[in-house]
Amino acid sequence: MLDLKDEWILPDAVFENPLLKRTLLGLRYYGLLLGETQPYKKLHCFRGTVFTVSMVLFNCTQYVDLWQVWGSVSDMTANAATTLLFTTIIFRIIFYYLHRARFNSIIQVAHEGIERILKDGWSDEKLIVDGNVRYLKRLAVAFWSCALVTANTMCVYSLVQYFMYGGVAGSDPAAESNATQPLNHPAPILRSWYPAPDGRDAHFFEIYFIQLYIMYVGQLIVPSWHMFMVTLMIYGRTECCVLNHRLSFIERYHRDDGAKAGNSHDQVNNAERRALIIDCIKRQSSLVAFTRELEQLTRAAVFLDFVVFSVLLCALLFEASMTTSGVQVFIDICYIATMTTILFLYYWHANEIHVCADQLSMSAYKSDWYRYDRGTNRMLQIFILYSNRPLKMHAFFISMSLDTFLAILRASYSYFTILKQLTD
Repeated sequence: MLDLKDEWILPDAVFENPLLKRTLLGLRYYGLLLGETQPYKKLHCFRGTVFTVSMVLFNCTQYVDLWQVWGSVSDMTANAATTLLFTTIIFRIIFYYLHRARFNSIIQVAHEGIERILKDGWSDEKLIVDGNVRYLKRLAVAFWSCALVTANTMCVYSLVQYFMYGGVAGSDPAAESNATQPLNHPAPILRSWYPAPDGRDAHFFEIYFIQLYIMYVGQLIVPSWHMFMVTLMIYGRTECCVLNHRLSFIERYHRDDGAKAGNSHDQVNNAERRALIIDCIKRQSSLVAFTRELEQLTRAAVFLDFVVFSVLLCALLFEASMTTSGVQVFIDICYIATMTTILFLYYWHANEIHVCADQLSMSAYKSDWYRYDRGTNRMLQIFILYSNRPLKMHAFFISMSLDTFLAILRASYSYFTILKQLTD
């Protein structure tokens, strides 16, 4: 069925890593990740292929529907939100298939980094890792809750509307006015499959279960993928925090009992300090390489988000302003919150890596450098000079920072006000 390569398969220990294990479960169930001892690997990959092909076909149908309603602003904006969201996630999945070995490699780098910190046995560094694991858990619960509430409310609302209004368009003015909205009424999205000009709900249940299947595939992959990428960013921040702590309190890492900090104010084991500084240099070099590789793997998708999400948020705002249904307004608000959270997660954590890396030179200065010999100090100076180079992530020419995130939100609101004025 499928020719699996060794670099596509991850060691089982990766799925037990305290930072990675929860975020990898969704991708493993979807069929993107494979474990060493996992049975039926080819069938597992086949399931992921079926899910992906289903999403691609459904997204093509959404674009057909968008073409059919071209010229109707309300119908186009109602269609755009789901269509664009699915487009961005499909792009990410296809990109993953094309670069599967690189993604698996960067996962193993993160796994080995966390394992190295835990095996070193320093309690302060373990506390840093534990704090980031707890932070990731809270973040995952909040994001998954927002995404699941949005998607399931959409599914339930469609079914409730059908039973309330008898399944015939036109039986209720409010229902008719919202009949073409894919977020609360599933029939119009598949109008190219089931044309029914005089009764849009003639094939309601066929359409509903097709969309329900796609919706639950989307609920699985959208939060799983975004939390996976954010977890890699959090690992970068964790590694940077550990490096800052090690530089600031380098005297605590002295293994030589005869030269521990406090025994002598004038002497220091320079050979051991040089070894510690060399280790910090290697860790910093690994952190820069990890961040650059992560940037390479995310920049195309983040740039697509930069282009698309302004239109997506504008469409949701416009739909929320036009609908008369309180439930639909709630769905739109949840949808806006989910999309905004996705953007925020990427730009916030990229900014965190940049801010944390900027502190490395100051952390090195906080050490007891005045006790070192000239050779050790020269090595520390080189480290400080190298640390002054900014470690920023970019999506091509777009800087991944909070300023860019705010610029997207401002652009979305500007598009919304222009569209609102045109329709009024």
